[in-house]
Amino acid sequence: MRQFDFYEFTGVIAPGAVALFGIAILFPELGKRLQGQDFTVGSLGLFLVLAYVAGHLVQALGNALEWAWWKVWGGWPTEWLRMGKGNLLSDPQREQLRSRVATLLALPVGEDPFELHKKSWMAVVRQIDAAVQPAERRKRIETFNGNYGLNRGIAASLSALAILTLVSRGCEAWLPALLLVIGGCVAVYRMDRFGRHYGRELFVQFLSVGEPQRGQSR
Repeated sequence: MRQFDFYEFTGVIAPGAVALFGIAILFPELGKRLQGQDFTVGSLGLFLVLAYVAGHLVQALGNALEWAWWKVWGGWPTEWLRMGKGNLLSDPQREQLRSRVATLLALPVGEDPFELHKKSWMAVVRQIDAAVQPAERRKRIETFNGNYGLNRGIAASLSALAILTLVSRGCEAWLPALLLVIGGCVAVYRMDRFGRHYGRELFVQFLSVGEPQRGQSR
């Protein structure tokens, strides 16, 4: 079995494991089948595969959740510069980014990259991410992105489990369902925080490409 990377573990397997654990509690007989009689390397491998599959299903709900959340805020943090919203960067950094993006895209003099259409700007963001990709500056970006995916998946898992709890146990199970919803809200809050951190870090690292890192000589 191949090794999972950081994002696959945090953004897919961990939320999938949360969903499977909750299902095992709600349906003990199914939980016994998932767990098996003895814990072995094989059963661990099977659990990882099931968690991976469940995680992808959960992320489908997570995609809908994040779309609705950022819709309320007017768009993803990576769109805020184009829209003149948020405080991801200082004014000097915004101007520096505007200049660098114009150079990256070879735009005519005087054309503002922040005035691009939404779809065009998202393509620019992907190009910015690709420009940072070969540099040794990915660790913080990947950490923020992985934790963003983790909290998005947890929020989706807990929301689905809250609904499943009410459907399977009835209205008398309102308290555990409420606790699951509260946990999901906390996860959404953390998702929001890491989404903002990711957008800021991506642009800051792009501005730093070509500059020596700490400890390196000029």
